[in-house]
Amino acid sequence: RRAVSSSKRSELIRIISVATATSGILYASTNPDARTRVSLAIPESVRESLSLLPWQISPGLIHRPEQSLFGNFVFSSRVSPKSEAPINDEKGVSVEASDSSSKPSNGYLGRDTIANAAARIGPAVVNLSVPQGFHGISMGKSIGSGTIIDADGTILTCAHVVVDFQNIRHSSKGRVDVTLQDGRTFEGVVVNADLQSDIALVKIKSKTPLPTAKLGFSSKLRPGDWVIAVGCPLSLQNTVTAGIVSCVDRKSSDLGLGGKHREYLQTDCSINAGNSGGPLVNLDGEVIGVNIMKVLAADGLGFSVPIDSVSKIIEHFKKSGRVIRPWIGLKMVELNNLIVAQLKERDPMFPDVERGVLVPTVIPGSPADRAGFKPGDVVVRFDGKPVIEIMDDRVGKRMQVVVERSNKERVTLEVIPEEANPDM
Repeated sequence: RRAVSSSKRSELIRIISVATATSGILYASTNPDARTRVSLAIPESVRESLSLLPWQISPGLIHRPEQSLFGNFVFSSRVSPKSEAPINDEKGVSVEASDSSSKPSNGYLGRDTIANAAARIGPAVVNLSVPQGFHGISMGKSIGSGTIIDADGTILTCAHVVVDFQNIRHSSKGRVDVTLQDGRTFEGVVVNADLQSDIALVKIKSKTPLPTAKLGFSSKLRPGDWVIAVGCPLSLQNTVTAGIVSCVDRKSSDLGLGGKHREYLQTDCSINAGNSGGPLVNLDGEVIGVNIMKVLAADGLGFSVPIDSVSKIIEHFKKSGRVIRPWIGLKMVELNNLIVAQLKERDPMFPDVERGVLVPTVIPGSPADRAGFKPGDVVVRFDGKPVIEIMDDRVGKRMQVVVERSNKERVTLEVIPEEANPDM
């Protein structure tokens, strides 16, 4: 009986081991008339690999198509659906996998998932070094990271890594020392930099092929998704850290950053000096953010610019050489049902709306001021749209804005956006 008990215990340990190694779900059921049944739900790709294990039972012992036996225990597999990786239709952004055997993630976290993602992105991550000085006096170097996103040598990074903020105008075409993972070095040139978003592009020329990374989609991220940060913290090249997405829309106001409205991805990946400009990557090895900063007084608080926003900035660079932002001179607060209900409790005369944008401040002399906007207005439609989406092609064009005011007053205003000062 001891031998039989030991055998069953070994069989149970095998099943638990598979569950632990493959993110499976283990459950058991018993009844007086039947033996104990232990089942394990696993992804389809792992089920295929089980045939390689030395203790797999022969096909003759399989009782039905979706079951196989581990000794006297029944092993039931539930096939998990495969996730479809997003396809990047951006022209000029090519993909080069470092290992053809590395397959994209199927939606589960396995033993090699993070290592495979790091292997795919690693060769395209570079170290950036920029000499710094003041009035001709050398002050050391700025160290950061970047990602090659195009076979023509385009490198995506942070503006604060490659731009001298003491002398912005003269540094827009600055020189950057670029070192690849394979040891090759190049002299790069800063071709575009947007200080407001802190995004920049560096260009290198190579006679030999360059590894490139694929851009993913940050809009598909959810809190809790696994991500990895790759870069050169403290000049330690090829450093990989892993964590999860803590927040997908952390606002700049939450971080005490004044000025323009921005949103960041928040992660608990370890990010240090030198990681700036490096990629935040999903489990498929795709870039879904650009690491930009961390909170010095806390661990596990890192922030990245979402790649969807970065892609729009790159399109501006290609089209105009700079990011064109419209400006109408309003400070705005987005409303939802809960905020509206709270405001109506404080002021019964507050406009009866479900959603919209509250205007607490109108800048004197601005296009909005000339159009007749007033503090307290609630914008409900902007040029025929329920959500404010002003793009660069709207600069200089008349737009119809519908606002709600107290006493159920609805007014239609006409405003002409101007191009914002890039240094604001």
